[in-house]
This record gives sequence, C-alpha cells and structure tokens, in this order.
Amino acid sequence: MAQSGLFKELYCSVCLGIFNNPVSLPCDHTFCRPCIQNCQDTPRPRCPECRARFAAGAFKPSRALRNMAERLKAELYRCTCPEHQEKMKLFCQTDGQLICVVCRDGLTHRGHACVPVGEAAAVSKGELGEALEFLREDNGALARLISQQDDEMRKIKEKSTRLTANVGTRFAEVYRFLREREAKLKEEVREAERRALAPMQENLAAMTQALKPRREKESELRSGLDIEESDRFQQWWLDTGSPIVDELRNRVGGTSRRKGPHAMGEFKSEADDLRVTPDGPCSLFLGPYESHLQLFVWKEMLPMIRPAPDSITVEDNDDPVLRVSCDRSSVRHVDPRSAGAWSFGKGPEFSMSHTWSREGFRSGQHYWEVTVGRKSHWSLGLDAGPRGSRESVCRLNGRFGKLRFKTRREVPLDLAAGPRVVGTYLDCDRKRVAFYDGDTAALIADAAYVSDGPLFAYFNPGFYLQGENADPLAVRQYGRPDAGSSR
Repeated sequence: MAQSGLFKELYCSVCLGIFNNPVSLPCDHTFCRPCIQNCQDTPRPRCPECRARFAAGAFKPSRALRNMAERLKAELYRCTCPEHQEKMKLFCQTDGQLICVVCRDGLTHRGHACVPVGEAAAVSKGELGEALEFLREDNGALARLISQQDDEMRKIKEKSTRLTANVGTRFAEVYRFLREREAKLKEEVREAERRALAPMQENLAAMTQALKPRREKESELRSGLDIEESDRFQQWWLDTGSPIVDELRNRVGGTSRRKGPHAMGEFKSEADDLRVTPDGPCSLFLGPYESHLQLFVWKEMLPMIRPAPDSITVEDNDDPVLRVSCDRSSVRHVDPRSAGAWSFGKGPEFSMSHTWSREGFRSGQHYWEVTVGRKSHWSLGLDAGPRGSRESVCRLNGRFGKLRFKTRREVPLDLAAGPRVVGTYLDCDRKRVAFYDGDTAALIADAAYVSDGPLFAYFNPGFYLQGENADPLAVRQYGRPDAGSSR
C-alpha cells in the first residue's frame, strides 16, 4: 500500500494522468507543465490545489518527479500491476483494463467478467484486422477521390489558362486594331491640318515679306523726328525722308492714308492688297469622327469580330398569321382578320403563332441576338425534335413588362427593365444555354439541358393585340454596312 501511495504522488491533480514534464509552483504543488500553462491564462492565476496566487511563468521544473514518472510509465507498459507488482495476466471485460490475479480477487474487480489476456488479445487483434482492412479500403477510396479531385482541379486550371490566353489574344487584336486606327486618324488630322495651313502659311509669308521693309521705312522716318536743328532736318529730309514718302505715295489708285493742305498725293497701302485666309467650316473637317468617334470605330471593328454572331434564318411554316421577311431573319404578325386566322384566343385580335430556325445545332458554341424592342408580349428560346413535334428545352418569355424563364418549370425574373435586345448563347459541348441583355451583355438567366438531338432557335412574336404588338422579332446581323440598324 505504501508503494501504491507513492505511485499516486506521480499523478497530476488536474489531468489525473501521470506527470508530463512536471513543474512546481512557489507553493510547492506540482502539476504537468501543459496543465499549469492552461491555468495561468487568466488575469490573476491561482494554484489549482491551494488557490495561492502566482505570477505567470513563476514555476520551475521538477527533474526528480519527471524521472520517476517516466519510470512508472515504463513499468506500466511492461504490464506489471503498479499496485501488487504482479504480472497482469487477466483482462477485466467489465472495466476494460488489464489486471493481475490479486486484483481479480480484490474488492475492486470481485465478481467481474475476467478472461485470460491471450484470449482478449486474440479478439482485439481480430477487431484490429477488421479496422485495418476497413481503413485500407476507405483510405484507398479517399486517395482515389483525392486523385480525381486533383484531376478536376487541374482541368479547371488548364481551362482557366486557355481562357486567359484566349482573352489576352482577343484583346491584343482589339488593341492592335485600335492603335492602328488611332494612328491613322491622327495622321488624317495632321494631313488635314497641313492642307488647311498651306494657303495660310503662304499668305503669312507674303504679309511678313511686305511688313519687314515697311518696318524699316517706319524706323527711318521716325528717326527724323529726333533731329531738332532745322538745317540738319531739312538736309535729312532731302536725302532720306522725302524719297521714302514719295515711294509711299507712288501708286495710282492707292488708298489715301494722309489728307490735308500738305498732301501731295495718296499713300500706297500694302494692307489693303492682302487678306487673312480664314478658318472656314471645312478647313479642318473629319465629319462624324469629330463627335461620334467611338460609334464609327465600333462599326469599323465589326468585320474583324471572329466568330461573329450567328446569322439565323427563320423557317416559313405557312402560318397565315405569321410573316417571315424576305431575308428570313425576322418574324412578324400580319393582321389576323385579313388572314382569316383564329388561334390561341377569343378572337383574331389575340392570334399568336410561332416558328423555328432552319438550322439545327448539334455541336460547338453559338450566339445570336434578337431585337424585341418595346414589344409587350414575345417568347424566345430553344426547342428539340423534328418539325411538328418539337419540345421546349428553354425559353425566355416577355409578358406585359414581366420576364419569365422556363425550363422544366417557369420562374419569374426580377429585372428593373426588360431587354430591348436578347442574346442567346448555346454551348452544345457543355449542354448549357444562357440569355443575355444584348445591349449591356448582362446575364439574364442560364440553365443546363439534357437533350442529345439538334436544338432549334424558337421565335414567337406573341399576341397581335389588335396591332399594338405587331412589331417584328428581328435577328440582328453584324459585319454588314447596315449593321446595327436594327436597333
């Protein structure tokens, strides 16, 4: 029992386990270092046993207790009963611990289910084998999942790299075009400037040439005013002044600059023979490039767009209420009363019909835009299947100021304003379709689909509404001289 009490002194009163790196406080109580470090994480730490205060870090290691605790752990791992110093040959199934023969007969384990340690070990080894087999299979499955996830992440990174490179290439083309067009427009401005300045520079040179000698004459004449002696002035006048004045008068039909009793003729004016070349309204004129530069450059960029939006042609379904334009790219109503049609409503004013694209899409990526303008009722989307039995795959419906998106079910869309142009993007490889605002490129809605057959663009100009909704659905065409006129 003395030995038992000695062993109990090697247990920490906080964690109730054998000391782990024991340290002593100033009050001489000993604890595991991790335990006392946790206890000092307060503003005013106290000893867990006597509640005496101590300063943070005010403890010292106890080497003797540490050595004894390590020896006790070694003894326990050799399966020797720490209380009776007997080899532990039994396993108490009731308490789940190893015991010696003396412990089995003691009060603590009396009447418990005990088996030889060999039998207990055999059962435990069986459970260990099952656990290891489970872990081996489960870890293998996790490793395969990790590998698959790494592959998927690698695909995303590779795709991101390709997309980034593609974005860089496309923008480089735009930058190159813009830089070249900017340089060309600037050169056109400089050339227009040269053409406008040429006659002005010639006129300026003539004015400058005429002014220089006359400035000299003015200076010489002004010098005569500084001669005070009459005889010297008269001599200067005869030698210098009079010839200059005579030269200024020496012209028939000149404009008179000096009048009076001493005038002996009219002075010749150089200024009256010259005119300022004005900056006229057409002297430097670039037309709309001065005020609508971005618009015209955008139009010039359209032919370089590759790939351009698809040019959808519309199928003529022989519906008397529906008119397909001559270029097969727009759909409109005709007055159903003149066509004699009664469909989808209570009268001809409610007549509604639809049609599809002639092309079916099976692979690749496709994009087209349809102008809906301010129509109050319309429907656009994609259908699958042969003509006459096509099933709706995805549709965007405009209903009197409200948008609704329909795949397997129809859901309302909360947009501040409906689009004037609807762009449809179809990715057959990923089986996704998306609708965009064609003017702002803002996403309206998108969805995945499961159809493996060809998809056809769907067009429905909506109810006729006695002509109030008779505007057509027009497929936008790009890259032509009249591109953008469908706005």
